[in-house]
Amino acid sequence: MVTEDIITNRLIIKSTREEDGPLCLNIWLDDEMGKYLSDPPRDKADEDEMNFAKDIENQKGWYPFIAVLKESGEFIGTCSVVPSDDNKHLGLGYCVHKKYWRQGYATEMIKGLINFGYRNGGRKITAEVAQENEGSNAVLKKLGFYVEKEGAFKKRGTDIVYDEYTYRLDLE
Repeated sequence: MVTEDIITNRLIIKSTREEDGPLCLNIWLDDEMGKYLSDPPRDKADEDEMNFAKDIENQKGWYPFIAVLKESGEFIGTCSVVPSDDNKHLGLGYCVHKKYWRQGYATEMIKGLINFGYRNGGRKITAEVAQENEGSNAVLKKLGFYVEKEGAFKKRGTDIVYDEYTYRLDLE
């Protein structure tokens, strides 16, 4: 679903457009940047995966975003909000290009998503993270998320299984 831009100190977080698909896939399907995502490696991605952005502006049920630097417009990552039917529970996803790791962009991006979610009725936010993804675990803890439950997920197209934490942040 297309929505208004989310503006933070250094970022513009804007609705993903069909032409943004290759930028997103370059992160998600990369062996290093997409390591802890459920997305498959590039050589295992099927046609649906490769064409995820087709008509994305009209897809319902989620808010896919790309994040760009406010000053230069340079692409730095992706993020999304998936609301429940009543909009009170929001699931977050995010991925930052490795060129921008450890510079506070994930924190800034997630804060922007939290504010967006709250303004749109969200009162509980969750994010699923591979337990061995130290960077992402640290960011969520820093933002006040706590581990609600543990589980596991399989990376599509592989036999790789990651233990995961489901983090939760209550906004009321």
